[in-house]
This record gives sequence, C-alpha cells and structure tokens, in this order.
Amino acid sequence: MKKNMKWIEDIINLEWNMFQRVENIGGRASCQDDFETFSIMRRSQYENWSDAMLTRYYEYACACEKEGRNLVTEKYGRMMEYTDLPYYQKHVAPYMPFVPVKNYRLIQEIVETMIAWEQDFAKQYPKLSGAGRPITSDGDSTGFTSQETYARGELATYPTDLLELYAAYVKELKAQGKSLAIMIQETMVHLYGYETIADAEASLQ
Repeated sequence: MKKNMKWIEDIINLEWNMFQRVENIGGRASCQDDFETFSIMRRSQYENWSDAMLTRYYEYACACEKEGRNLVTEKYGRMMEYTDLPYYQKHVAPYMPFVPVKNYRLIQEIVETMIAWEQDFAKQYPKLSGAGRPITSDGDSTGFTSQETYARGELATYPTDLLELYAAYVKELKAQGKSLAIMIQETMVHLYGYETIADAEASLQ
C-alpha cells in the first residue's frame, strides 16, 4: 500500500472517531452509524487530492487530534454561520478557532470554481446531481445543507497553507480542462460498484 493510501485510511478513521463525538442539537444522527457511506464519501474526496494536499492535511489532522480539537464538530459549527447566523453568533462562534481573512479569500476562490464544476456536472448528470445536496446556498434548509455551505464550513477548518495548496490545485485542474467534481464522482460510483458515471446515472429512475 502506498504511503498516501495508508494516510487516507488513517484520516478516514480519525475523522470517523471525531464524527462519533459530534453532539447534534436533536440527538445522535443516523449517519453517525453508517461507516460505509462515510468512508466512501471521504475516500472519494481524498483519493482525488494532490499528494501535497494529502500530506499536509494528514499532518494537520493528527496534530488537531492530539490537541483535542474535533475538526468535524468545527465543520458543522462553521456551517451554521450560513444556515443559522443568530444561533451561530450566540452559541458557536465563541468556541471557534480564529480564521484569518486570507483564508476566507482562498475559500471564496475555491468555492466559486467548485460551484461551477458542480453546475456543469448537474447539466450532464441531472439524476445523480439531484440525488445529492443542492449545489448553492440558496438551497439550504433546516437539516439539509447545500454543497456550497458544506464546502465553506469544511474549508474554514483548514490551515492557510493547505488552502493555498487547494487553491493552486483547483487552478491547475481548471487550466487542464479537468473537473474535480467529475473526478470525485468517478471515484464514488466505482466504490458503489458502477463502471462509469453514466452507468450510475442510468440506474436512477
């Protein structure tokens, strides 16, 4: 097994353990008992990262774990900044680590491209896209968060140097005419047993 593949396994297990410690307002969520889906979703992302991104995140996640930080709790907390600002400001913001202004600029840059990729994917594969989260934040609703808001929440938990690597990687893919959304979906459908994205699309009614 390549070192990076071992790191992916370690990251997924670390995040799963963090996920188990997330305390939801309405009690434990059913997805906290579904390791298979969790693993597929996270693996689909990390297998399509650059080696530099994966290395940096592995080091960062391990350090956060040692410090007692729960990146998954922080991610969901950050998402509430967009879905329930009053609650976020009163109950969540005081416990969130500081995020530099530069990070928000990098996040905006990454998210803008990701949204464009997801919208292109939705045009090509409307059934698959429709089966997931809404793409943009205007589709946010209680208990059902858009891809945009989810991404902003997750990216806000990353350190500046990882976001710089991420933004550079997104630019590189874009220059090559590639779509990270397509790359992630290809990995995901393979993990679910389909040969191609088109096969997965055709399987949906």
